[in-house]
Amino acid sequence: MNRIDRMVSAIDPAAGSAEPAVSTGVRELLEEIVATPPTERRGLRPPRVRGVRIRRPAAVSAVAALAAAIAIGVGLPSGGVLTRYANAAMSIEKADEHFSVVITDPTAGRRRFEEAFRAVGLDVTVKVIPVAPARVGELFGPIVPGGFKGHGSLGVQRTRPCASVFCGRVWMPADFPGRVVFGVGRAAEPGEPYAEVDFDDPAGAEALSGYTSNGKPVAAVRDELRRRGMRVGYRLLWRYPDGGFTDQPVPADRIRDDWTVTGSRSHSSDAIDLFVVPGPEAGPAPDPPASSSSTPQWYDLTE
Repeated sequence: MNRIDRMVSAIDPAAGSAEPAVSTGVRELLEEIVATPPTERRGLRPPRVRGVRIRRPAAVSAVAALAAAIAIGVGLPSGGVLTRYANAAMSIEKADEHFSVVITDPTAGRRRFEEAFRAVGLDVTVKVIPVAPARVGELFGPIVPGGFKGHGSLGVQRTRPCASVFCGRVWMPADFPGRVVFGVGRAAEPGEPYAEVDFDDPAGAEALSGYTSNGKPVAAVRDELRRRGMRVGYRLLWRYPDGGFTDQPVPADRIRDDWTVTGSRSHSSDAIDLFVVPGPEAGPAPDPPASSSSTPQWYDLTE
């Protein structure tokens, strides 16, 4: 660990590793400051970081204190909203029309993620949610439980190449007045249900390696799942005249063997959900639609 890294770890003890999660841009700015001749540093005051004024240790110069502060966040010298921020969980940087996000530790507590978002002016709630192994560290959302009614747009786009667990762009108005929720994927325990993070049409989705469920009868797909030692869940996939759809979780006795499977998704490490086209005996589509939404979702839960 070099001298710069020791200073960063001193102000962010939660980093917990020899190499703190500092973005490339932040480190470059830090090193530039350290390299600046003393005559150009006159008049600088250490900024406030998370509401605490950095004190100058007797053996550390003013520029070293400033450099250590910038390794955590870059913004106005007197405090306020930052343009860059990094901690052990993630780094975030404001661009002209979006925020660049890099997640480095998906096992970090949700408050560490919220800390980073709020440092750059985004008042959001973050949930650390169980997901499949391939989605660990992924950023999900943003979800607006009350509905999006403001100006601008909301969204997340994954970017590659990425040298960390997850890299992406976030679009969100900094002054959005409603509740906004993001999810960060963590590794689910064996048998623990995965959080539902896919809201697109499940038709054609395939969860079984080397096997196509789409278009096959329920009985055939169920037999394949049992052969693999997997449990089975069922969802009726209803469609509406306006082009909308909803999926309805149902017990096995609501499903007929000759109905058609239109897609499959992993429910947990040992279970698969089958999306089934309702047969004539299924009855009318649920009204209102999205009856499955009556079950609290990960973004509805409060702690």
